[in-house]
Amino acid sequence: MHVISFPENNITRYIPDNLSECDPQQYIDICELIFKYQCQKITYQELLTHSVYKLMNMKVAKNNPKTTPPDSNKEVNIILIQELIEASFFNIKEDGTFEIILNYIDNPIPFFKPLWQTYYGPTNGFMNIKFGEYTDALRLFLEFNTTGEIKLLYDLAATLYRKKNRFHFILKNRDNYDGDCRRKYNQHHLESRAKTFQYAPLGFIYGIYLYFASFQKFVSSAEVPWGDKTLNLSILFESNNEVSEIEASDIGLDSVLFAMAETGAFGDFEKVQNTPFWTIMIRMYDSKINNLKQEKLQENANSQSPS
Repeated sequence: MHVISFPENNITRYIPDNLSECDPQQYIDICELIFKYQCQKITYQELLTHSVYKLMNMKVAKNNPKTTPPDSNKEVNIILIQELIEASFFNIKEDGTFEIILNYIDNPIPFFKPLWQTYYGPTNGFMNIKFGEYTDALRLFLEFNTTGEIKLLYDLAATLYRKKNRFHFILKNRDNYDGDCRRKYNQHHLESRAKTFQYAPLGFIYGIYLYFASFQKFVSSAEVPWGDKTLNLSILFESNNEVSEIEASDIGLDSVLFAMAETGAFGDFEKVQNTPFWTIMIRMYDSKINNLKQEKLQENANSQSPS
């Protein structure tokens, strides 16, 4: 958190270091500005200037240029804060373009009220996400990356955010409670929820996309504590050049869903969909390790066999 002080005015403000430190409203505001910039509705300079005003909780003064002289100190301060935001929120590439620093797995917007009812999203680290819900969200995420179709962002929000389960307080006292206060995920209700989120600000909708993107970045290289060990999940995402063409044409994590259902490890297809995401990831890691061990044993056997 950056501390900005103006002693002459007895003013102190605290500016987030990046998106991960924003409060929900700041996060929504900055995500909306980033979205507008990427849609070419504002310039990069306007993105930085508006970010200063949003994060500093400042309002644009409606001065009369004929009677109000320009405040050079204010202009200098705004430029300095712009540079601070640029350096901490974005990575500037050699070609002059920037990428957003996405380094958070805690949900910046745990709940939101687009109309008169509150919708709840993933808990920190996606701990309450089921595997079927995750694969549906991932499919929408990847499709938006390809097409840029705004409707997909509303569908993504409707996938991850739902109303509170009306029996939440009863379930909370049960031994098998999984910590998810949301109603059970049902993809058939997606369209009606997506219509509700059309009343939400674009900063909220795009903010969900960026949160999912940040989590995707994390999970592809995550080191997860498990007992007395640390599991490096990056091995699940390493590609082999010999099979890269096959991997490029497969159906991603959906194939895992089908495979798990076929083995019956977690039950039928529906039960696999309702299995916690992290449970499936740990099972995938275990299978990957066992496969690598078998490959190593086979290589050793082949090297020791007479030619």
